[in-house]
Amino acid sequence: MHQPGDLIKDRYQILNLLGEGGIATTYAAQDLNLAQQVAIKVLSLRQLKDWKALELFEREGKILSQLNHPGIPNYRDYFQLDIEGDRRFYIVQEIAPGQSLQDWVKSGWRPTELEVREIAKQLLEILVYLHQLTPPVVHRDIKPQNIIRQSKGKVFLVDFGAVQDTYRHTLTSGSTIVGTYGYMAPEQFRGQAKPPTDLYGLGATLLFLLTHKDPADFPEKRMKIDFRPYVNLTPEFADWLENLLEPVIEDRFKSAAEALAVLEGKRERIIPRSSGNLQPVGSRVILQKDQSRMKISIPGQGLEYQHIFLFVFYILFLPTFFIVTIGIFGSLEGSFFLILMTNLVCFLFLFSSLIIFVWNFFASTHLEFTKNKFTRIWYFLGIKHKINGNIEDICRVEVWNRVNDSSTCALQVGGVKTYCFGSRLSKMEQDWLVTEIAEFIGKPKLIDK
Repeated sequence: MHQPGDLIKDRYQILNLLGEGGIATTYAAQDLNLAQQVAIKVLSLRQLKDWKALELFEREGKILSQLNHPGIPNYRDYFQLDIEGDRRFYIVQEIAPGQSLQDWVKSGWRPTELEVREIAKQLLEILVYLHQLTPPVVHRDIKPQNIIRQSKGKVFLVDFGAVQDTYRHTLTSGSTIVGTYGYMAPEQFRGQAKPPTDLYGLGATLLFLLTHKDPADFPEKRMKIDFRPYVNLTPEFADWLENLLEPVIEDRFKSAAEALAVLEGKRERIIPRSSGNLQPVGSRVILQKDQSRMKISIPGQGLEYQHIFLFVFYILFLPTFFIVTIGIFGSLEGSFFLILMTNLVCFLFLFSSLIIFVWNFFASTHLEFTKNKFTRIWYFLGIKHKINGNIEDICRVEVWNRVNDSSTCALQVGGVKTYCFGSRLSKMEQDWLVTEIAEFIGKPKLIDK
């Protein structure tokens, strides 16, 4: 539409082409009035294939005029010009100095984890600003081409051509599917972009910087991008990045502010418990989990009325039984042996009751799961038994019934080992616990009815 040297509105002189998108073309130009370079985005009505594109363009101009953030080039002007056989629409912004992340990677730049963290931090600060506006503004096209980086590290977010006013989207109950494949969150394909949608695009962009591979080229595991074998990151940053790339929006960080706080170590990511798998009322099990770790503490069963009753019964019964047996067998020949054996049997009953009493009160089990390892520790009166293993060796997590009609939770490891826990829990508690563990470590579950 324009060539270098063209003069627009007697003010903006075209310098060169910056880029061509799906609906518009962007040029670098000189603002002759201010003696500054600007970026001019142009949409031609004659070349328009979809009226929705004009609506998006006008929306972009309107929203840009309301933005004020150092990471977003300042809006300058919006106008339209009629020429023979065409009408053209223009958006003028300050030009962001630097190169796009796409061009940085093409030039061979391989950022360190620290540099990627810094880029993530700056972009999240921009997204916090956008998402906290009234109404929230969703960019919907976060990708390497739309992020400009200076040589000193400062970044800018550009190209708001896909921007969405979320209140308007809610009222009209529909949206054009816009974005770039590989960087689009799954909900964008349904036209349901929300503020956490931008976090997915950010995660895909960071993954591109770390690997120089397009996110769409990675294998998937249960709809999630399986990137861990291809990167060498600290565990906490890998976990953080994995959360950005969660395909289900409810599993992602709820906001850019939350993602930024976790990245900066100001708080831990707390995974909301599924509403379909609530802890049974009255359960004494303690379950704690964040993005990278799950801890479970199964305390002793405590004193229950039947144990106390049996213990008191035997304490009172033993002396009485001893006196009665002396009276019955005292006159018989060999009575000492009969008295001894009878009271020994009684004592064994008392001793077994005492063992059950102590076991239920003091025995406890503790489990810990990370993304790669698991630990089961069993405690009883100062005795500790610890088992370590690898998550990848676990075949499944299950609740299975024993021959005596009791049930227990179990980790099936390698198909040959079984690590049991939670045998004193109720069936509801066992079902809940097995579901929580299976979901966290990504393994199948089996609940024997």
